[in-house]
Amino acid sequence: MPMDCLRRIAVRDLPCTVYDPGEIDHLRVLRAAGLIQAFIPLPDRLNRGQLSQKAAQVLAITEKGREALQGRLEA
Repeated sequence: MPMDCLRRIAVRDLPCTVYDPGEIDHLRVLRAAGLIQAFIPLPDRLNRGQLSQKAAQVLAITEKGREALQGRLEA
């Protein structure tokens, strides 16, 4: 879940790098919701239509993201 991902990010030193493609999908949701600032490269297309996802960089948790962590905002 994206909120679980946000909680994990909150205890890490930022900026941090995320390699797991599933986690990177959660980062896309969090970024779209305005809860984090992150650089997420577009996936590269490999042979036979497969995709390769490069690592993402989480730069910051926004004020809205901190409010969501404190339960003052539904995300």
